[in-house]
Amino acid sequence: MRDKGNFSELINQLQNRIQKFKQAIISGEAKPDRFNDLKSAIFESYLDIAQAHYSNGANKEDVKKAVLDCISAFEDSFQFVSGFGQYDEMIWLVSMAILCDVSLEDFQRITAILNRDGVNDQLLSFIIKSKEITWEESNSKVIQEHPYAKATNLNSSQDIKNYLDKVWYQGHSDAAWHDTHKNTKVNCYSGYWAWEAAAIAKIKGIEDSSLKTQKYYPYDAVHW
Repeated sequence: MRDKGNFSELINQLQNRIQKFKQAIISGEAKPDRFNDLKSAIFESYLDIAQAHYSNGANKEDVKKAVLDCISAFEDSFQFVSGFGQYDEMIWLVSMAILCDVSLEDFQRITAILNRDGVNDQLLSFIIKSKEITWEESNSKVIQEHPYAKATNLNSSQDIKNYLDKVWYQGHSDAAWHDTHKNTKVNCYSGYWAWEAAAIAKIKGIEDSSLKTQKYYPYDAVHW
């Protein structure tokens, strides 16, 4: 559920972190061999900011602005490495871009990087082709099968509910962000949202009124 007011501090911390890392690169304080790591951290921070804005009750335009910042950082940093846990970042960014109705030009800034790195599967291609119709359709198995393979069969609100109740969070038990809401030492929880489920609901026109208070389902983002 969205909890306006509890994420502002995290957003400020992440913005300060981004500025610190950018300055380290510009000033030469950071050695060149650290640039890629810093740029990746900047992208991840922007992604957390976008998610935290939604969790904080922000409107579509504020979340969209954060997503556009993500896209710029994605272009500057992303390099796909199979098995490196990057699938969350790809599928969330693509899905959030769909939900925020970014322009085709901005959307293709994402897909240009995916195309460069040869990244495609049946879940990505379904979501991408809803906006970029020239994207190559793929029937290949989902790169990160657990839990995302189940997302390829979401055709009703009950399917989505089952996916979110039984599969989505449990299937991310090894993710770095899993259980961050329990961390009392570091403020790093930006919310838990199955953006791909919402994007699929929007694309397929699934009637989702029963999911308005569904855990992990960003209902408002489907109805902006």
